[in-house]
Amino acid sequence: MFDRFENYGSIADELTRKRLAETIYSQLQTKTETKIGFANADIENFATAIDEILSNPTMRELCSKDHELAEKITQEILVFINKTSRSIGKSENPIGKEYIVFKEFEQSKKSEFKSKWENVNPILKDNYDQKELDTTFYEKEFNRSLDKKNISDKDKPSFESVKEHFTEKWVELLLKRQTKWGLELIDEARKKFCEELYKRIEELKKLQEGLEPFTKELGRLWDMSKGNWQRVNFDILKKYAELLKRDRSLLELAEMLGKMRQAEKEYEEEMFKNIRLKQEWKAEHASKENLIGILESDDLCSLLPSETVFLADETFQTVFFKKFAEKKLQTFEYQSKMLSFSEEEFQDKRQKEKEEKNGPFIICVDTSGSMHGTPETVAKTLCFAILKIAIRDNRKCYLISFSTGIETLNLTDLKNSIDKIIQFLSMSFNGGTDATPAMREALLMLTTADYKKADVIMLSDFVMSAFDKTTQDQILRAKENKTKFHSLVVGNSQNPAIIADFDNNWFYDTNNPNSILTLVKNINDL
Repeated sequence: MFDRFENYGSIADELTRKRLAETIYSQLQTKTETKIGFANADIENFATAIDEILSNPTMRELCSKDHELAEKITQEILVFINKTSRSIGKSENPIGKEYIVFKEFEQSKKSEFKSKWENVNPILKDNYDQKELDTTFYEKEFNRSLDKKNISDKDKPSFESVKEHFTEKWVELLLKRQTKWGLELIDEARKKFCEELYKRIEELKKLQEGLEPFTKELGRLWDMSKGNWQRVNFDILKKYAELLKRDRSLLELAEMLGKMRQAEKEYEEEMFKNIRLKQEWKAEHASKENLIGILESDDLCSLLPSETVFLADETFQTVFFKKFAEKKLQTFEYQSKMLSFSEEEFQDKRQKEKEEKNGPFIICVDTSGSMHGTPETVAKTLCFAILKIAIRDNRKCYLISFSTGIETLNLTDLKNSIDKIIQFLSMSFNGGTDATPAMREALLMLTTADYKKADVIMLSDFVMSAFDKTTQDQILRAKENKTKFHSLVVGNSQNPAIIADFDNNWFYDTNNPNSILTLVKNINDL
């Protein structure tokens, strides 16, 4: 998932980078705040900064609901790490010059001590206080080790041991200063990164709260947050979301339109295996319930009296035993019958309700000048409601706007069409009215694979001429294929002849803001 960071990252080793990327992603999807489990030394001083970046609860909440968003933010954090690491590498290291002096002193010989110390001592006093590095103490110890007069002094240290102790202390302080400098640069970069990151997170949260389900795909919206949000007018979506809240009848109509095709169930025949119980009388020959005849056997308990004659005479006893051995003695045959049951499998048929996905929408919106004002607002608000349902239920939508000509939007991928939807909701209504081209376009789309099971919805004041005979015939043929044609009539000036071609007509009285939508199915009811 984060191969680029693993292969081309500039911190730690490849295995550590991979583990870090996976850990950040995992942490983002967890609502409870925890630490990433890395020490600063493991990932070149970035552990503390990463923990602080991941501490934002809003970001965790959003990422826990959307794995794509978690992936994208993980990638941005990894990019931040790489960029900051490269930036630090290009910056002037504050210990650079001192480190050169340190190396020269570390590699110097005993005979060079005095000249080197004169250069080292002032630098150390400028950079460290006495508690950190007591140069007076070390100077004294160096001089003791070099004093040739006290050769017999048993406690006199060797020059090498003093130098080793001193350089270890010095390099420790150098690394501490370098780490502090690096952490300060990282923290400064983190603050800038978080300021921009958290701002985008908060904007995304507001969008999600006000524009569900348009903001269901947070991961995709995140791509738009780097400057593109300024070019996309989300305020227009908020406007129609508020209008929809105030006029629940339009939302209810949109829900009703979405469920109408579901009400017409289709069935198909399916074969299935079934089992039935078969009963039968089964004979049990071992039971002596009913005498049914005579048979040859060796059953002495059922022996006929005539057979015992052979036993009365010694001469014929051998005949009896021979017949017994050959199971040819005459015996009574008994039988009883038991009622038994057995299972029998067979193929059967039944009617099964077809499983169908919710059908798509084809929406025709009148954008002529006569719709300007309240009718325009009503039409756009209903259109907005239908689009919300289409996005929520993952349904395709084909939008046709018409005046003297038509413009179309094929919203087969609604979640990636927010900018197109906003463009439509932002357009101005003007020009004349001709609904026929729009209806013909809708009828054409009904012949395509994506929209063959769509229902057609037309939003207009219907101050226009009726459809021509050819178009009316095409509408009738579409109805035979179970397509429904719905209209929302805005205002009270409609032409009855044109709305007679629709199955269902809803009327919205713009002069009465508290008006409830009225459904008229039969034009004769007008």
